[in-house]
Amino acid sequence: MVASEAPESLDAFTITPAPPAKPELFVDHEKTGRSGHIGHALFQRPDGEIFAFFPNCASDDPGRHGTTGHSATGWMEVKRSRDGGRSWSEPVPLDYSKRTFDAKLGHTIFTEKAVVTDNGTIVLFHLLCDVSKDALWEPYLVPTSTRSTDGGETWSEPIELCPDRGRIYSAIHADGLVCALKFRNDAEENFCGSTDEHIYSLYASRDDGASFHRISDLPFDTRGRGYGTLCRLNDGRLIAYVYNRNDEEHLDYAISNNGGISWSPPRRSVFAKRIRNPQMIGFGGGYFMHGRSGTYGPEPGKGHFVMYYSRDGVTWDDGIYLAKREHGQGAYSNSLVVRSSEGHVDGKGPLRLRIHASHAYSADSTNIVAWWVDEAARG
Repeated sequence: MVASEAPESLDAFTITPAPPAKPELFVDHEKTGRSGHIGHALFQRPDGEIFAFFPNCASDDPGRHGTTGHSATGWMEVKRSRDGGRSWSEPVPLDYSKRTFDAKLGHTIFTEKAVVTDNGTIVLFHLLCDVSKDALWEPYLVPTSTRSTDGGETWSEPIELCPDRGRIYSAIHADGLVCALKFRNDAEENFCGSTDEHIYSLYASRDDGASFHRISDLPFDTRGRGYGTLCRLNDGRLIAYVYNRNDEEHLDYAISNNGGISWSPPRRSVFAKRIRNPQMIGFGGGYFMHGRSGTYGPEPGKGHFVMYYSRDGVTWDDGIYLAKREHGQGAYSNSLVVRSSEGHVDGKGPLRLRIHASHAYSADSTNIVAWWVDEAARG
């Protein structure tokens, strides 16, 4: 569907629970005194079963910034749904992550992205956090990936996706390639870029995640930049957005017409309510971008979970708040276009957008909350 056929506005969609109602509580960390910020990988198997990952971390270690709950001391767990997300299994730890935590190796594993290839192979992308000195996320080690050829029942041994330390901020499957947006920055000083060595690169796999190679470096000025998101536009082009710490009302973006081999000069898009840790996804003919509404702070409009809509992936509406900040930091998120179990035939059926995000219940300790976005019936 081209932009001219995409819905004019967010009014063409319904959100459940509808803001300002409280979102669905997906993981109740408050009940156990735990927390979970980063690591919300989502995927759906060809047979329709959904896997939803989330972090299970300590909430009592203040880390180097004096926050409580913004912790990388923990591991990943996963819930599964066989009925299109209406009900979920009990959580099960991801062995690679839990085994690493239990071994006390000085680093922890967080699963941020997942893709499913054409033949059903599943590829997970993992952030490795050095927690040998404190419990916050930074610094980062070399990111890894694992793959499953049996629908997520078992996983391969991890491989290092690239030679340099840093973080995979986004991953998609497009035109037969597994593509990963990687920021080469070990975050020893800051997760945002500060030198010429801090660059965004596109890594790709042509063998269903068995190996990766760098196919391009993106043309961003990375000083003050961090986070990132990658999306395939409806016309087949790739678009990448990165966060600008010095200007949270704009994101820098670049577009590739040739599968990520080369990129346009960077441009900027406006986000009226500001945005940090952006996540972009195509759904219903248009595009959604969600994240935190700027850096956490006392000012009105900061630290909420915000979502924007665009018909073309470049010009965005004024945005809506899906959840208002009630305590400390949160609003790390991910989303997945889900084939509904209703009317499911040969891998196709009604589509829904599932959004997961962290939401603070006390200080920076967070639960995991969720929403559904559906296309409204058209007359």
